[in-house]
Amino acid sequence: MKKHLLKFYPVDNGDCTLITLHDGTTILIDCKIREKTETEAGNVVFPVKSDLVKSLKTNSDGAPYVDVFILTHPDQDHCLGFSNHFYNGKSPSNYKDKNKENEEIIIHDLWCTSMLFNEATNDDAKALKKEAERRRKLWRDDDHAKNQDGNRIRMIGYDGDNKFEKLPASVPGDVLSIENINPKSTDKVFEFFVHSPFKDNLVQATAQSDKNFSSIAMQARFKINSFDSQFVGLFLFGGDADHNIWKTVLDKSTKHDNLDKLEWDIFLAPHHCSWTYFNDVPYEDKEDNKVPKESSLEILDYKRPRGRIIASSKAVRSTDKNPPHAQAKTEYQKKLDNNKRFVELALVPSEKEPKPTVYEISATGIIDVRVATAGKIASTSVMSGNWSSGES
Repeated sequence: MKKHLLKFYPVDNGDCTLITLHDGTTILIDCKIREKTETEAGNVVFPVKSDLVKSLKTNSDGAPYVDVFILTHPDQDHCLGFSNHFYNGKSPSNYKDKNKENEEIIIHDLWCTSMLFNEATNDDAKALKKEAERRRKLWRDDDHAKNQDGNRIRMIGYDGDNKFEKLPASVPGDVLSIENINPKSTDKVFEFFVHSPFKDNLVQATAQSDKNFSSIAMQARFKINSFDSQFVGLFLFGGDADHNIWKTVLDKSTKHDNLDKLEWDIFLAPHHCSWTYFNDVPYEDKEDNKVPKESSLEILDYKRPRGRIIASSKAVRSTDKNPPHAQAKTEYQKKLDNNKRFVELALVPSEKEPKPTVYEISATGIIDVRVATAGKIASTSVMSGNWSSGES
């Protein structure tokens, strides 16, 4: 049976999501790879890197690769570990035995915003910027290698000063089809709809040195067969975008008759279940801050039956500082048919030893699945079961 898989890694406050299509195409949205084996509280840190390597395909030289890596924005909790675990800074033709020994992951196509070039303030973002600059130069020089695996790059969002006019680019309202994701794939069963960032948000992000304003927001859309008229799975995500950005997304979607692009079966709670999705922070600062914005609540109403919300954060507690935020969790749960469909990655299957939460997308829709062993999640190691949320 044909099926796609959507895998959320437990990384505390951070994001790392792997999409595996039924033809083997892989898409990684952000990364957070920690070197420690335990947290300060003594909880096991899941080995994201080793699981990624086992889950990805390898090229003819035995190097693991991902078809697309999407950096929603260059904060460290969205790119931690990039410099050590992804092949960067050089042409893929220079991939050596040492790189293979370190199991460095090659990125066939890198998607980012212009913010990466303006606000790379941590070591991993700087490594990403260097790699993006290398790929950008190939396009600027019209090098014959620019479209080869490991050299491609795509800018997401408007470019205010036309610095990237020669690069492939997609703006809000665009659809990115499988040809844009994996040129070798002929099975048209997946696409992205681009929601943000908008030009004004990128300008604001640069002016205020706030990378959250520049977050990429997209709807991922799954089919089983290319001739299907309906999408069997919809995944909506937006990095650390706050309520202002989501209001713009809602307004633009309404204006352009794109409200169906806001529908979701799975919604990744922005900014690690932060209150910023609902209103300004600090939450306690004034009474107005404690009232969720109608636009944020309306987007949650585009939930399809049995919709789930994912909190990629630490375990949500009332005593914790934002993010995560206990009242945000409460507001999310109000919109769900069952509280168990609010999934805290830090608690699956236990807080002491969290493991990835995985969903299988097939002709029957989205169901929870169970990974019996680490590794290729598209293989027979995937078994039906209420592993992630306890509620299918």
